[in-house]
Amino acid sequence: MRAGYTSLCFVSLCLTLQGVAAGSAERDVRSWLQNMVESVRALNYRGTFVYLHDNQLESMQIVHTVDAEGEKERLVSLNGSAREVVRDDASVVCIAPDARSISVSRRGTGGGFRAVFSMDVDALSALYDFQLLNQARVAGRDTQAVAILPKDAYRYGYRIYLDSQKALPLKTDMLDDKGSVISQIMFTSIQIDTEMDGNTEGGFDGREYYHWVQREPGKVENEPEAGEWKFAGLPQGYHIRLFAQMPASNEGPPVSHFVLTDGLASLSLYIESSGMDSALIGGSRMGAINAFGRVLDGYQITAVGAVPALTVEKIATAVRRNAD
Repeated sequence: MRAGYTSLCFVSLCLTLQGVAAGSAERDVRSWLQNMVESVRALNYRGTFVYLHDNQLESMQIVHTVDAEGEKERLVSLNGSAREVVRDDASVVCIAPDARSISVSRRGTGGGFRAVFSMDVDALSALYDFQLLNQARVAGRDTQAVAILPKDAYRYGYRIYLDSQKALPLKTDMLDDKGSVISQIMFTSIQIDTEMDGNTEGGFDGREYYHWVQREPGKVENEPEAGEWKFAGLPQGYHIRLFAQMPASNEGPPVSHFVLTDGLASLSLYIESSGMDSALIGGSRMGAINAFGRVLDGYQITAVGAVPALTVEKIATAVRRNAD
């Protein structure tokens, strides 16, 4: 009897310790991710990373600085067509030397390297599980790997390798429902907390002779009021992040643009007059990017984003006319 009681106590103690360890690990991974969100925003860093997607490999250089004037970020493509993007708190400047053009627009919500790693960890707990993984080396630095795994089929998972000292993400794998990598961002070299010496300024010569385009995004609403369109039966966690009316490419009515997000995953939905020969009907995929199109009451509805095919189809088919 006493031996049975002792065994029962031992098992109970083990289960208690396992529960404590699991709770501690969850707190640890949340702490890592919260530090990551802050590091990407607040640190100075300069490096080179590669972006693998759809069997293509792109190499990019990034310089990110923070000072009394705010954040500045410069991205330069190192292979393929020469491209440069310079962002600050107010604007986004895109430079295309081959077309000798510069596009300037107001900065919207998100954007840039930081947007990928901005998240509210507590708010995401209903949609994702967080796990502490192994340690590894990336770009010559020690890292701690963490996993963000979806609880349903409407979003991708992530495996992120965070710098052990600064919590800056040095490698990020986007994972499908089988755990296979479908896209990857990885630094090959990086300097953190260094003086940037003004390197966030554009580097192409002769820009004063380029064609400048001032792009106005139109009316943007972060919390759109009820209009002509509504959504019925969105996947759990997804909501409208912003809404904008964009000019049509022809003389037709403006295009309605919705951005939907679950706080980590995001996608765009466009509603415009149908009749285009190249309109998408059904699904399409390019690497991690999925799209789905349909026609409703003379309007082409297209959902596209780095989310599973099931998600874009579900959201595109959730659109209704408000008169319905």
